[in-house]
Amino acid sequence: MASLHSRRCTESKIFRRTSDLKTPTALIKALGFTPKRYPAETVIVNQGEACDRMFIVESGWGCISHELAGGQRQILDFALTGDIVLPQFYTGRALETFVAQAELSVLVASTKTFTVAAMQSPRLFSLVVETLVHNAAVIAQHLTNVGRRSALARTAHLFLELEARLERIGSVTRHSYECPLTQYDLADALGLTPIHVNRMLRELRERKVLEFRKSHVRVLDQQGLTKLAGFESDYVDCRSMSVYGA
Repeated sequence: MASLHSRRCTESKIFRRTSDLKTPTALIKALGFTPKRYPAETVIVNQGEACDRMFIVESGWGCISHELAGGQRQILDFALTGDIVLPQFYTGRALETFVAQAELSVLVASTKTFTVAAMQSPRLFSLVVETLVHNAAVIAQHLTNVGRRSALARTAHLFLELEARLERIGSVTRHSYECPLTQYDLADALGLTPIHVNRMLRELRERKVLEFRKSHVRVLDQQGLTKLAGFESDYVDCRSMSVYGA
């Protein structure tokens, strides 16, 4: 185990190394994030295990969920390119499970190392704060989905949210995007049964507002779908600054 003196020396080097760097990308590289690639369905962080890691998604899809007794789960959020994943933990143990939904490439670092450096860098501190604000805003919408929106509205809302988030990273073409979620995944995110999800997808298709086939989403009527869902994109727009941008 490193001595207190050696840890302080290491932290001092981090502070000096990051103090003159201006962009999030440069700061992150200076902190020594390690690249990792996970195949689809790999559990990266298991609920209840000791955890002192944070992740930046470079590509792919991740899933953050709370596991229940009996194998059930509630999907809390999806992690997409550019997102910072800060697993919630208590007394050093993760309160959530983080899984690679599709093949996932991330940058990994110690939460403590990043947090200590952020206290010395206004740019990094702002990045952390805005990430937490964004995460809270997303969770609030997802809670409203399962608590108050109708099954049809919450299904439409989730697809519009994903479209808005993916559009920010250039992964939407003519209101169409790739989506690796199954009906079981959608059920766990929406608080519905897979059969109910199937019915909602069929109704959206029959209303000619959205089509979801073979992992591909196509929004047929943007205005109609937005009205149906009561969707407002402000909470997506407030997401943390891109770690790959200026």
